[in-house]
Amino acid sequence: MPMKPDNKVYRRGVAYSSAFSVVGKFTAFFLQLLVAYCFGADTGTDMYFYLINIAILLGGLSQTLNTSILVPRAMLLRNQGYKRKEMTYHNTFLCTFALVSFVLMAVYLFIGGEDAAGWMMNFPEAEILRYIHLYYLFFPLAFLLIVNMYLSEIIVSYNYFILGLLGNFLLNLAGIVTLLCIGFQRVEVTTLMYGNLVAALLTFVFLICFLKFRLKWRFFSVDFSFLVAEGKALLGLSMNQGITIFASAFPLYLLSQYQPGMVTIVTYALKFIQSPLAFIQQFTSVLQIKINNLYGQRMFNEMYRATFKMALGLFLFTVVTSSLIFLLRYFIAEGLYGLGKMPFEAMNTLAYLIGVLAFSMPFVAVSLACMKIYFTEQRIRTYVSIMLITNLLSCLCYQYAISREGVSGYAVVYVVTEVAIMVWIIGGLLAGRVKT
Repeated sequence: MPMKPDNKVYRRGVAYSSAFSVVGKFTAFFLQLLVAYCFGADTGTDMYFYLINIAILLGGLSQTLNTSILVPRAMLLRNQGYKRKEMTYHNTFLCTFALVSFVLMAVYLFIGGEDAAGWMMNFPEAEILRYIHLYYLFFPLAFLLIVNMYLSEIIVSYNYFILGLLGNFLLNLAGIVTLLCIGFQRVEVTTLMYGNLVAALLTFVFLICFLKFRLKWRFFSVDFSFLVAEGKALLGLSMNQGITIFASAFPLYLLSQYQPGMVTIVTYALKFIQSPLAFIQQFTSVLQIKINNLYGQRMFNEMYRATFKMALGLFLFTVVTSSLIFLLRYFIAEGLYGLGKMPFEAMNTLAYLIGVLAFSMPFVAVSLACMKIYFTEQRIRTYVSIMLITNLLSCLCYQYAISREGVSGYAVVYVVTEVAIMVWIIGGLLAGRVKT
């Protein structure tokens, strides 16, 4: 009979990664306050947040493919004693992701030429030209984030949970250091992007060195035959994540038509409510490793019990958290963001968004936990179908709601979309469990 995995490893992983996540989220929160103080909310901050959010989403695509498909398969190879084969497996897909990303970005720039910036952003042409350096810095930053996210998840699979958070922490820290060192009166928003790029490059160097010297990684062993075995699942999940990225960026694209600063205000609200969710995501990342091992030992009932227990706990925690945020929404907007150059009207809009969007948190938390079983059981097609349909419908809803109600329509559709995703994920999970 298989032995039950040692829960001390996972509890320690939760404790360490959660503690570092708190530090990372505090750093991100402090950076937001500094940006609000220095720049307020204008077209420059709109473009900065719009582009860096897309870069982070593209990095998340690499992370999702790795944690959902590649890490579980690689861990099976490792557990079977094929350490060298596991390295070859990861190297193959790391090279593939890097090459495909580079080619797609190069093709986009070549075909689009001078008009490419206007394809990506919906800001006035004069403002795009004014901040064109943000656009050009976006491409190397996005490339580095894609590679760094993949490398981080390899390291996390070896139970170095904290290092998986290093990239985002350094991005935020770079922004803080840039603002504090150069000075609030002299810094420009473009300088923040330069700081992000330097931080991403340093993270890349550190992760490579860690793999090489700590894990004795051999980077030059590749076997592209692995692409044939995993290609279909990766393509399907990539299409789903591509739709997810589009669905995340599309409403911001639409909102950029409104007064300057609207994208920045929405970003402030989203970042604030996502801070507790990022803390929760560390629990679910460790949960993924745990249920991978439970699944490999065929302890299916224990796997489901662990997942549903965590989902319930996270739901209750986020219901309380979202209620408190709603009650304190005006204090949060005025007391924290109402500094420096933030206009009064922007603070009222921010308070409204924080109050409404906070109620999406419980549904997101449950989805984050339950979706891990889909990945472990390789039910990728079901998960892709759920997310694909929901995100496509959400884009149609955003188009209608934003054109009619502006930012209020955006907030309502955002919450309803997260509710629909949770209901579909749980329904599909239970239906699949009954069949098995």
